[in-house]
This record gives sequence, structure tokens and C-alpha cells, in this order.
Amino acid sequence: MKLIIKVLIIFILVLLQISATESAVLKGKIFGIDENKKKIPLVGATLVWAGTQTGAISKTNGIFEIERNNTATKLIASYIGYGKDTIEIPITKSFLEIELNSELLLDEVTVTGRQGTIISKAEIAKSEQITMQGLRKAACCNLGESFQTNASVDVEYTDAVSGAKQIQLLGLDGSYTQIMTEKIPNLRGIGATYGLNYIPGPWMESIQISKGAASVTTGYESITGQINVEYKKPKTSEPFFFNFYANQMGRFEGDLNTKYEFDDKLSTMILVHGNQMGTQIDGNGDKFLDLPMDEQFNIMNRWNYVTDDVHIQAGAKILYEDRKGGQKDFFNISNNSELYGMKVHTKRYEAFWKSGIIFDGIDYKSLALILFASDHNQDSYFGKNIYKGGQKSLYANLIYQFSFETGHNSHDEHTDGHEGHNYKDSESKSHDENSEEPLELIHNFSLGLSWQFDEYKEYFKVNELNRTDRIPGLFTEYTLSGFHDITIVGGARVDFHNLYGTFFTPRLHVRYEMNSTTIFRLSGGKGYHIANILAENTGVMASSRNFVIEEKLNQEEAWNYGINMSKDFYIGDLAFTLNAEYYRTDFTNQVIIDLDRDVHSAYFYNLKGKSYSNSFQVDLVFEPISGLELTTAYRLNDVQMTFDGILNEKPLINKHKGFLNIAYTTNDADWTFDFTFDLNGGGRLPNTGNNPAEYRLNKTYPAFLLLHGQIEKDFDYFSLYLGAENLLDFKQKNPILASNDPFGQYFDSSMIWAPIAGRIIYLGVRLNLKK
Repeated sequence: MKLIIKVLIIFILVLLQISATESAVLKGKIFGIDENKKKIPLVGATLVWAGTQTGAISKTNGIFEIERNNTATKLIASYIGYGKDTIEIPITKSFLEIELNSELLLDEVTVTGRQGTIISKAEIAKSEQITMQGLRKAACCNLGESFQTNASVDVEYTDAVSGAKQIQLLGLDGSYTQIMTEKIPNLRGIGATYGLNYIPGPWMESIQISKGAASVTTGYESITGQINVEYKKPKTSEPFFFNFYANQMGRFEGDLNTKYEFDDKLSTMILVHGNQMGTQIDGNGDKFLDLPMDEQFNIMNRWNYVTDDVHIQAGAKILYEDRKGGQKDFFNISNNSELYGMKVHTKRYEAFWKSGIIFDGIDYKSLALILFASDHNQDSYFGKNIYKGGQKSLYANLIYQFSFETGHNSHDEHTDGHEGHNYKDSESKSHDENSEEPLELIHNFSLGLSWQFDEYKEYFKVNELNRTDRIPGLFTEYTLSGFHDITIVGGARVDFHNLYGTFFTPRLHVRYEMNSTTIFRLSGGKGYHIANILAENTGVMASSRNFVIEEKLNQEEAWNYGINMSKDFYIGDLAFTLNAEYYRTDFTNQVIIDLDRDVHSAYFYNLKGKSYSNSFQVDLVFEPISGLELTTAYRLNDVQMTFDGILNEKPLINKHKGFLNIAYTTNDADWTFDFTFDLNGGGRLPNTGNNPAEYRLNKTYPAFLLLHGQIEKDFDYFSLYLGAENLLDFKQKNPILASNDPFGQYFDSSMIWAPIAGRIIYLGVRLNLKK
């Protein structure tokens, strides 16, 4: 460990020394896309930093170099016969590709950068986006494996048998994070148990992560934040894409995406995924499989219809999955009741509809309708414990938006056809502090109605929990911008739950742009969550514990407050981006799962006392030399809950996290190298002091380091990638308590805090036909 740290420090110091000789310049290539969608290098294109006289002209093959400006972050690109556009450039970016469309086509620009994660400075709430480049940094077989190179989101196994994973954000379980697909709430309730495996990586265009209170337009459920997945779309995705993945454990995956454009309005796309893990692996010799055997088939078809005033998206998805685990010989010897087996069989169906209408007029007005339906069925057993779960859901959201300006007339502004909002020329400001002219204030209102229906049917041991939720709601949100570089978003919604009464959800966001390099954000708001204690604790089912519900469980509700600062600065010619944030979550009620009182049971009861989470994170991004990006981060989580009247640290939460990602791309973008160091701090384990000595665990678990890496070679129409997860082969010793007596009273596979399978080496190929 010490040797690795010393080598890493020397490596960074050397790079910093090299960078001292580099001039602060932005390099790149600029291309034109003609009416036949051919990519042509533009020689003589003009590039100028907005609001300055600093510029450059592209040379042979469209190559350009432009000196950095310490204050300007927007680059204006133009070329005769092509659309003029303005691009926001993070100061840490040293190379990019710009694609200008012919004026015969839509007036838009495509920027291809090297950054895997972009922290948006324009968003009101603190938001990170994992780009397509970021998704390619690792194998990213599914959503659960897409956060490997991200410092904000942790993904942990729930137990050592089923392979189920859960998200942790701001130190709290994923049930408090709203997961969405294209801004539609998804993977809720029973679907959340294994839902991170249901979205294949090659289907995703990007992932947006926002922390803290979110917009009220998407519901009351977001407490710690939102994770939104954008699927690939027919208009912007590759015509044909194929991915094949294999690792030394015996896991194989295949993906096929293809699209067809009927005309400039109507297009469709088919996405297909399949995976199989058929090898029985028992590396630690406890006679239990380290990874479950798994088979999944997943297919999605989507349609897009777009005109100037109407945009419609619709699609459907079907998933089948079988996963098997437990003792190694269980599936080799039929009807052997002395061996422990696990099986989960899942069928899931989804359908969605999104339509929007933009009304004519000077002031922007639009009406959007969002519909989503899902049917999820899961049959499973864990040893002799049977769990069956079913959920039928229907979601509807109707949103009316309108905006107007006050102040002096500015009807000559442009309209952004993609978002439908007015915006000013990139070289103008909403208000000149030295001017006596009145402020030009922009007011945006959102009004909406929503309806959520969920029918749950669950059975585990002696517990049968059936519930039907009918939740109509209404909401409003107001955005004020143009007021001295301050943007304010205030929203409130009221939902009427048929079982739990009225939910009132207020939320507020404030963004202050101190100058072109420094942004502050404040957020606060309330959120609710209806606990599904069976589906959300399937990891505990893989143990001998009984589920004891001590009282009627109320809805969970919490307040979340956050502050964030983003700062761009230079040290010499080296550009840095610094982000610092603090979030606190205070529960006024919470459903407590108590694993400390008795090793034979899991107790569920309402919070009686305090429960809170403090999460502080700071990260720094910089490029010491062209093409090399370093992302460093440190996070501290302080999560306390009241268990049986005693305030104590929540178990199985890493208190500290250190993170370093080193990404290098050659100037021709043919080779990409990526390495991630993930230092996970220690935490508390549930109490096992009453167990016999051989079945007792320590009170805490230690810190450990994980190293992941990938190398990718890009050719004209395909790329090859070779990588490794957990390169140092760190494994948790004895992950299953009492594995020698799986039907005894001390068996427990839910005490998981580190990897079980060890090092995984993988190889893959991506075939991408762009034309």
C-alpha cells in the first residue's frame, strides 16, 4: 500500500513538472457535417472566446490551437455555409472535436470531449453527468457497474448469495434516491431490488446525478437525490452498434442496437441485450458460489416523432431473468434438502409515452404528457425461505409550462428549439452592473397534475404484505432568473395518499454566479418514502433471521439541506476545477431495521429519536498535460440512527472514501487508458456479540483499497477493450457467517462490506457503424 502511494505521488509530481512547460492552450479539430451526413474537416474556420478578442483559425485537417483566456469559458465556432454555435468549455478540457452542421441541416453543434464526468455549471441544482466517454471507461455491463469511475455514488452488494446490489448516496440507502429513466420515475418498490442489473450499459447515452432536494415535478420521493438514465435515441445514436463482453469467471454478454429513420420526422430503434454466467466459482472454499449463475434477456423498442411543434416518444421493454446461487452442489444434486440453494426468477414489462406540444407565440408555452406502466413479477427462494413479489404500477404526469420577461423589451432573442426556453446571445449578460437600465427578469412557471398507482403483493415466511397505493397530486414550480446573476427555483406539491394521508413537499434552490469562474448553490426541501420492507431487505432474507414487524409502520419523511461551491482557477498555466459540497438529511420519521438487538431476528419499527446523515465531499479535476485528466475526491459520511433508544452509527456504511481517477487519451483518440483507485474507509458491523465465539464478528471492518483499470484501442469501425476490476484481488474473508451450517440459527450472508469474488479480468469488442 505505502509503495503504491509513493509511486503515485512521484507520478503526479512528474506530470506537474512536465505541465509547467506546456502553454495554456485548447487544442482540437473542427468538422462540418454536410447534407449527406459526411464528416469534412473545415480549414479556415473561426474560433473566438466569447467577449474577447482572442481567436484562432483552423488549419489543415481542421486542427486548431487557441490560447486560453482566464475568464472566458464560451467558445464561438463559425464557418461560411455552416451554423454558428457557442460551446461551453470547462477549463480542465484540453482537447475536443467540434462538428458544425450545414445550414441545410438543423442548426446545431456536436462536441466530442474527453471528460468522463461533467459537473454542470448551468444547472440550478448540483448535477454531474456521466458522459458516453465516461461509460466507456469501464465495462459498464449495466447501470450498477456504471459508477465505478464516479466518486459520488457507491454501489454495494446486499448479501453474499443473490448478487443483488444497492446504491448509496449521501451515506444513505438507494431507497431514498429516486431512479429515473428519461425523467420518468422507474425501478421503484420491488423493481428496485435487482433493478440496477435491468439497464444494460450499451443502451445508455448518459447518466445524470443530482444530490439533495430535486424538482417537485417528478414527485415527492427524492430525499437524497436523483439518478436519471438517458437511453440512446434514434436521431442521435449510431445506425448499428454491437458489443461483446467476456471475463475469466465465465460471464458472457452481448448487445445489439440498431435504428431506422423513415423520414426526418419518424424514427425507431431496437435495443437487445443478453447475458449468461454459467460457471460455478468458489474461490474462498466455503462451498458457496462467490457469484450467482445468471441468465438475462432484455429487449426494448422505441419510437420518435418530431416536428417543429410536436415531439412524441414511445416505447416498450421486456425482461426475463433467472439467477441461481447458494451451495456449489445444490444444482448438481436434485432434491437434496440438506444443501442451501437460492433462485430468483423475474419477469418485467414496461411501456412509456412522452408527448410535448410547443404553442406559437413570443412567450414560451408548452404542454407535456408523460405516461408509464410496468408489471413486475418475482418468484424466489433463499434456502427454505420463499419470497414472492408482484407489483403493477401506472404513472401519469401532465405539465404545463409558460414563461415571460419583465423589464425592457427583448423580443429579438433566440429560442432554443431543443429545450423550448428563451436564452440570450452568449456574449450578452442579463444585467450590466454599471448600467442604469432596468433588470430583464425571466419568469418561468410549471403547473402540473400527477397520479401514481401501485399494487403490491408480497409474501415471505409468515409475512404477507399486500398494499394498493393511489396517489393523486398537484404541483407548481417557479423559476426567476436574470436578477443580479442569481437564479431562484421554488416549488411545492401536495399529494393525497389513500393510506397515509396528505403529503406536503416544499423545495427551494438558489444559484449564485459570483463571476465566470465561481458558482454557489443552496438547496433545501422535504421528501417522503413508503418503505417496502421485504423488497428493500432481500439481502437479510439470505440468513436465518425472522422478520419481526413490531408496530404499524408509518411513511418515512425527511428534510435535506445542501450547499455547493464550484470554482475554476489557475496555478501558473495549469487549470483546475474545484468542487466542495455539504449535505445534511434529517429524518422526522424513518422505518428502522434493527439487526443489533438479536442475531436471530430483524426488527422493524418507527424511529423514536434522532436519525441523520452528514455528507461532505470535495473533488479536484485538472489536466497536467494534454490528454491526461486527473480526478481526485474525498468524502466523509456521518450517518447516525436511534436503535432501541440509543443513537449509534448505521452499520455497513463506509465513513471515509478516497478516490483517484487517471484517464489518458492520445491526441488522435485511438488509445484510451483509465485507472481508478478507490479507497473505502472502515465502518461498523451489526452486533454479533451473543453468538458463539466461532460465529462472532469484529465490531468494525477495516479500510481497503480497490484498483480498476481499462485499456481501449479504437479503430475506424470498432474498438477493443481489455480491463480488470479489483486488480489487487482484495476479498472479504469468510463473507458468510456459519457457512458450514446454512440451516442453523447463526447463518447470515448479509454482513457484506467488500468484494467476494476477487479480481475479474475482461475482454470486449464494440462494433460501431456510424454511416
